[in-house]
Amino acid sequence: MLSSVFMDDFRNEFSWSKSRASVFKECPRKYWFNHYGFWNGWLASEEDRVKRIYYLKKLLVKELWIGSLVHEVVAFILRKFRFGEVISLSYATAFLKKRFDSDFEMSKVKEYTGFSSRAHKFFEDEYGIGISDDEKGKMLEKAKRCLRNFFNSDVFMEIRRTPVEDWVTLEDFLSFDFEGTRIFLSIDFAMKKGDKIILYDWKTGDERLADFDLQLSLYALYVAGKFGISAERIETRIFNLAIDKVDSFEVDEGKLERMRGYVRGSVLEMKKLLRDVTDNEAVEGDFEKCEGFWCSRCNFRKVCLEGWGS
Repeated sequence: MLSSVFMDDFRNEFSWSKSRASVFKECPRKYWFNHYGFWNGWLASEEDRVKRIYYLKKLLVKELWIGSLVHEVVAFILRKFRFGEVISLSYATAFLKKRFDSDFEMSKVKEYTGFSSRAHKFFEDEYGIGISDDEKGKMLEKAKRCLRNFFNSDVFMEIRRTPVEDWVTLEDFLSFDFEGTRIFLSIDFAMKKGDKIILYDWKTGDERLADFDLQLSLYALYVAGKFGISAERIETRIFNLAIDKVDSFEVDEGKLERMRGYVRGSVLEMKKLLRDVTDNEAVEGDFEKCEGFWCSRCNFRKVCLEGWGS
């Protein structure tokens, strides 16, 4: 249970991340739901609509869920290896299958409230779309293929050959200060090679390369500042596990400066819609709805659009 002292200091502070910026560009109203409307929804005393927004925020679209599941299993493999325990592909696949089945079962529970940190529900189940047995089978096969590709890759071989003392320890929730704004990011793996640091990001979907470049530039900006090294000493790589393909992206000081400009501009656009920047106060009506294509896959349409129920 959170102490009363902690709760008194627990505030919705403004921060920035690539995913937060993406949601803002997609739909300002969705951004409000995702970062403001849900706040305090975990409290029993809060009004029903806020609790509903908090519940909907935690829904997972199947494509994003399968990616997060693969990431979780790869992180498990690397964590075990770091401490001297070698995990076989068959063991990792069984671990994945157990989580896969457990999340599908949990998503069917009608009493799901969204309050438990381990609770899980698919967007498709909440909105009556459902996931067919055929889709489920394809999702599992994709996840298994991602693991096989990882195990059989030159990337994993290189990681295993690298002394663990040259692995760069990174927290699960990385953050750094940028001109007074807390920036959040998550780097999947990093290691030292000579005088360089190599950053890896695992992918399982069909994201555009332009999005990769933006994301990796942010990673490089963090690492350059944290370790006090130049951009030329950072290598960034995307490993798409679904198609077994590695793409490398060059980093230079010009790219880091463009990243700083992008973040600076994005933060300014977000803060323009705040009623009170100091207190990070945001009012729903100030954030425009973008009714159209994105609505069909939006977690919050039950509280945003008429005709979707409550």
